[in-house]
Amino acid sequence: MKKIKLTVKDLFRKKGKEKLTELYVTNALEAYASEQAGIDILIATFNKETLRTGEVTNKWFRDAHISDIRNAAPNTFMIYGIGQCASIEQAIDSALIARDNGADAVYCGNSPPFIEALTKEGLPAVSHIGLIPYKRTWTGGFKAVGKDAESAFKVYQDALAYDQAGAIGLETECVPDRVAELITKKVNLLTLSMGSGPNCDVEFLFINDVIRTNTDKIPKHAKVFKDTNKSYEKLLDDTFDGVKSFINDVHNQKFPTSKNIVAIDDKEYEKFFEKIDKL
Repeated sequence: MKKIKLTVKDLFRKKGKEKLTELYVTNALEAYASEQAGIDILIATFNKETLRTGEVTNKWFRDAHISDIRNAAPNTFMIYGIGQCASIEQAIDSALIARDNGADAVYCGNSPPFIEALTKEGLPAVSHIGLIPYKRTWTGGFKAVGKDAESAFKVYQDALAYDQAGAIGLETECVPDRVAELITKKVNLLTLSMGSGPNCDVEFLFINDVIRTNTDKIPKHAKVFKDTNKSYEKLLDDTFDGVKSFINDVHNQKFPTSKNIVAIDDKEYEKFFEKIDKL
């Protein structure tokens, strides 16, 4: 039976009713195996040079691996990462080109006004709260965010701002599970948990972590010195099995467990909850 690709409307209908799964993929093999295994959402991103120069063009899409990823998983809701843009105009430009080349939504790491501008143009956008790797200096490095009442309240306020701006989703990274759960209940958008507990709307991982590998398409300037088709067949099977196990464990509530989440002290959570009640 052919898989039916989800729409934004479908995603919103599933909020609070069905747990969804998402993976970050880097190549067509990973995308293909993920779709065959039944993943709900995939995200792929432009290369760093494209993000640096802002040179996102239709020709670039035709030449880039991201088009291979889209073609490998044509029936899966696909997010293209456009990173942080230098201007609202650049964000809209990149999102329009992404949409024209198969994106169902974009990841944009900018502030709520950028998301609001994309929403006004009918361009679905996802952003980010909690631990944001490229903004980590503001939160003290690679560490959980929201473990005390003040920082938890800041994450909550960020979530509300993106919700009001019209974001369809928020990557919620390394936020204490109870804080993430409360945010999920208070916003209309979907929360995408990366290390933020089992009570967000979507469980999100990098496929590299699911299958403990990282493979890339052979570039034009390289050469194959040994045929590894059999190895790739096994890799495809292993990738399928890994993704299938991830999806099954999420649906059977075996992942994430207490070992995979961030905790917040009871007293700090009560202080945070009191702040929410006063709004």
